[in-house]
Amino acid sequence: MLWHRSCGGRLRWHNRAFTAGQRWEPTDRGSRLVWPGRGILDARSVDSLPRQGDTACILASGPSVGRMHGLERLFDQPVACVNGSVCLARDLGRRVPYFIVSDHRFILEKPDLFRLGTSLADAVVLTPMTAFTAMLLTPEALAADIFFIHEDLRRPFKRPRQSRTELLGDPHVIAHPSHDVCFSLDPRRGIWPSGTVVYDAIQLLFGIGYRELYMFGVDLSDGPRFYREGVASPSELSADYAPAILPAFELVRDYLRRTGRTLVNASLESRLPEEVIPKADGDAVLDLLAGRRGSQA
Repeated sequence: MLWHRSCGGRLRWHNRAFTAGQRWEPTDRGSRLVWPGRGILDARSVDSLPRQGDTACILASGPSVGRMHGLERLFDQPVACVNGSVCLARDLGRRVPYFIVSDHRFILEKPDLFRLGTSLADAVVLTPMTAFTAMLLTPEALAADIFFIHEDLRRPFKRPRQSRTELLGDPHVIAHPSHDVCFSLDPRRGIWPSGTVVYDAIQLLFGIGYRELYMFGVDLSDGPRFYREGVASPSELSADYAPAILPAFELVRDYLRRTGRTLVNASLESRLPEEVIPKADGDAVLDLLAGRRGSQA
């Protein structure tokens, strides 16, 4: 939008991505996104996402997943699939509680995988930008009553972004002292993206009450994903690692120390250092989780 480019200032430039007619309106059940001529998406706030116990898993697309055994056991836990990792649920004939997409480029590049995720998930979590992209490219995938919307704190919808000074003083986030990264303590106000959708999932799942998270396939390499791709989407993980991803997980470490919650990286080959987030062998983690489940049966 021309006004945001010329008059809005740097903290409003992100709104150039939206059209003048696009709106985000409150409703009795949550909210709705309106794009005149394109459609309406009724959605709920992420604070009403159902939680299933205290422990959940996050599944990313790193190649380490393809080297694990007994992967069907993963889906005996509440799982949040991010982007194309939902292919594993399809291959194993399983559904997932959560499908999280925070980068509109995934829908642009892989609309069929987005459709797949909406068909297998009980809850699909989007930002305004990913939702409007889906309205444009996959409107038929938005018919079900399974959608949840959260604000993107880095690029808030039709609002200015908070300044660095405001973020450092905001009690609803943990701001990194030397990088342009925050950790959201309140998903109702929004989630801060930083280089990988896994970071969004961590903020979201801790924010709705999970106390223990295990993440799989967070290798943070530019190598092939564990699932087959007709045309591989470009990866920016290497470029984003130092300025965005590593500082983001340093904030996760800070959050864990403050709250006593747990995050385990179930990929020994992950680029993320052990001293930032503890690592464990993925197969051993599945054994642990299966043992817990058996003892509770």
